[in-house]
Amino acid sequence: MKNWKSENFEIAYQVLENAAPYDLVVLNGNLATSRWWHPSIEFAKTQWPQNGLNGKLVFLELPGCGASPAVQGKIEISKLIQTYSEILSHLKLKSKARIMGHSTGGLLACYLMAQPQFTFEKALLLNPVGAHGIQFDELVLEKYEEMKSSQELTAAIIGFTIHGNDFQSDFFKNVIVADTFQSVQKTGSLMIQALRSLDSTSIFPRIKTPITVLFGDQDVLLPRKDAEEIATLVPGSKFVLIQGAGHCLNVESPSKMGQMIHQYLS
Repeated sequence: MKNWKSENFEIAYQVLENAAPYDLVVLNGNLATSRWWHPSIEFAKTQWPQNGLNGKLVFLELPGCGASPAVQGKIEISKLIQTYSEILSHLKLKSKARIMGHSTGGLLACYLMAQPQFTFEKALLLNPVGAHGIQFDELVLEKYEEMKSSQELTAAIIGFTIHGNDFQSDFFKNVIVADTFQSVQKTGSLMIQALRSLDSTSIFPRIKTPITVLFGDQDVLLPRKDAEEIATLVPGSKFVLIQGAGHCLNVESPSKMGQMIHQYLS
């Protein structure tokens, strides 16, 4: 991991060279880290032609998540996108790059696709936050702040978003819970506050990248209609409903997620 320090944020990011058939930018959901994607990426690699892996994987962490330092002050989406744009411009992505994002990262991916300096060939969004942000009430914000003091509460809340979650699995305890608990210490409810009733409708007319929007029919966190709307706002895009999946297909079934990465981004 490296850190990029802008005038607004210090963001951790990771670049893996010769790791994909194309340059692929990956963005996480709130309080998640790039480690949540690794099993899905590893499965996708089994589908990719091994003699054609000349692209790089770029994982962008959220403020306060993963190796990113604690957030100072509030989070403003426009300033976060400015920082991400600086990183991607520095990395000089190839012209046929792809982008993928989950939940909060899905909406942030849309903001990046709307930036005129980037040309993404395809995009894959998993249960993305919609064009009108999120509608969580004050009680939810309070729970996010309470998570700072209790790893057990953190496990209960994050486990609730994962359909069919195995609370005793090593990956859940040592990666999901560990990453979430560390991240919530550094960012709390700040990202939720930034996304509350955020009106992002103006960015979608500027997006030229066809988007595949995946949505688990058992998602208990975000409304299906918001994900469907994204697919209607961008020409050439489509909505795919995943039966039996919740909010976190990349954790629930890495093999299925990996297959979809191959299917929809190739």
